[in-house]
Amino acid sequence: MPVFAFTLLLVGLSAGVLGLLGSNDDLWTAGLFLVLTAVPLTIVRTVHNSQRATAHQLAEADRGGYVRALDHVARGLLDAPDPPSPGHHRDRAEQVAGNVITLRPRHMDQYERKAQ
Repeated sequence: MPVFAFTLLLVGLSAGVLGLLGSNDDLWTAGLFLVLTAVPLTIVRTVHNSQRATAHQLAEADRGGYVRALDHVARGLLDAPDPPSPGHHRDRAEQVAGNVITLRPRHMDQYERKAQ
């Protein structure tokens, strides 16, 4: 099925491009139909392959991620401080770890707004 779906996709794309370049509406329409037929087949096949993962494959992926995380910790990639940038002092702001992304950063220097 994957060879059929990919072949159908390539034939549809080729027919569509040739129909557009040659101003042939029938060939363009046929290419569009073939592409619209091949895309769901490709999606179904990809989902089917992803659902057939065995316990051994899942364990290997988990083990690989664990080894990669240990490697990053050993090389200091997770706790690396930000390099200082000229003109910006971070003395007053709260220091956070380098690998934390704040959703709503808290600014310490908030100016009070007054009506004029």
